[in-house]
Amino acid sequence: MSACTIRRDTFHGWDACILENAYARLVAVPDLGGRIMAFDLGPYPFLYVNPQLAGRLFTPEEHQGDGTLGAWKNYGGDKTWPAPQGWDHDGQWHGPPDPVLDSGRYTLDRLALDGERAVIAMTSPPDPRTGLQITRQFTLFPGGSRVRADLTFTNVTDRAVRWSIWDVVQLRAERRLPGGGLAFEPACTMTAPLNPASVFPRGFNVMFGAADNSQWQPDPQTGLFFAPYQWQIGKVGLDSPAGWIAFSNAAAGYAFIERFEVVPGAEYPDGGATVEIWTVGAGQVGNLSYEGSDMYHMEAEVLGPLRTLAPGGTSTFAIEWGACRCPGAVIAASEGGCLSAPLALEPVADGYGRVTASGGVFFRGELWLVWEDERRRELSARSLGPADPLTVVALDRIERVPGGARHLALQLDVAGERLTLAELALG
Repeated sequence: MSACTIRRDTFHGWDACILENAYARLVAVPDLGGRIMAFDLGPYPFLYVNPQLAGRLFTPEEHQGDGTLGAWKNYGGDKTWPAPQGWDHDGQWHGPPDPVLDSGRYTLDRLALDGERAVIAMTSPPDPRTGLQITRQFTLFPGGSRVRADLTFTNVTDRAVRWSIWDVVQLRAERRLPGGGLAFEPACTMTAPLNPASVFPRGFNVMFGAADNSQWQPDPQTGLFFAPYQWQIGKVGLDSPAGWIAFSNAAAGYAFIERFEVVPGAEYPDGGATVEIWTVGAGQVGNLSYEGSDMYHMEAEVLGPLRTLAPGGTSTFAIEWGACRCPGAVIAASEGGCLSAPLALEPVADGYGRVTASGGVFFRGELWLVWEDERRRELSARSLGPADPLTVVALDRIERVPGGARHLALQLDVAGERLTLAELALG
């Protein structure tokens, strides 16, 4: 099954729309705030689903409750919110809970095949308080795990509004105990690049939870921020300029990556955050506590720039998803895949070197090792064989180094297009 398929079915008791190809499955539930409730790579489900709410729908009044975080019906999955969040003034989104944008019943505008691609589009009810109507369109591509989310805000009022498009993915971070119970999985890690010129003194901003939360681990040597899951409640924001954030479960050997555009010089919410990480765990924020909840998940949150919308105006934000087998925490991400260990070359004999790397790819294709001269002209290229998202890339081989080689690249050929996974400058 190289092309994609679509069908209507149920998912945990909800009416759902299912988009599939040979590698990935995407499940949307319009009635749950237009959420994506499942994104699976082969047998592995990435998204958290709250079993206590399976199959349940509520009235707007039940969704709103007393308006506090503790009243929120946290279904899980992926959803889109307006940022900044807060309760101080009307320029902030007072949610969740939010019975319209977060939990309203979205209309199903489109469920169709576009050539070999599968597309779904869902639109929220209009929300007079924020002035917004949200449209979420997702496209699943054939031959791999690539998904594109096209998110749109429309101003449905007669006044100007200013918001950032904020997308939140809840990722499973649990393990099954021998007795059948659940616990947090410490091998789960979130990764995002640090900003070397960050406006935040530590390179990140603690938004909720303890300032000394041991999960927050910036690594200046690699230029990366790591958040290994320790089941502590907390949230951080990063003004990361690189345009990617990753989740990995090294115990299972899978990774999920989001890629997006960062606009230089644009204003972002929360002091300049382009990505945020939230972790469920011990501790309390407001009246929200997860003690005894058996809930184990991490959130990858991506934010677009703040945009002022005139009446009837729109703003859009695109995010690319990719998933693959990956043996460790993600240290680099690209259009074609991700790495958990860098591309490296170790001399072993005159004219020969040991080439190593590990990670995964988002598409079915052919791996190539390419040697280039100082002007980036190809000197030689060797096929390393087929690759796909369900197979770990584990490179460890002795190669002859061509004379004059100054660059080494690991590339994935997808239907004749070369996608660079990693590059290495040689001395």
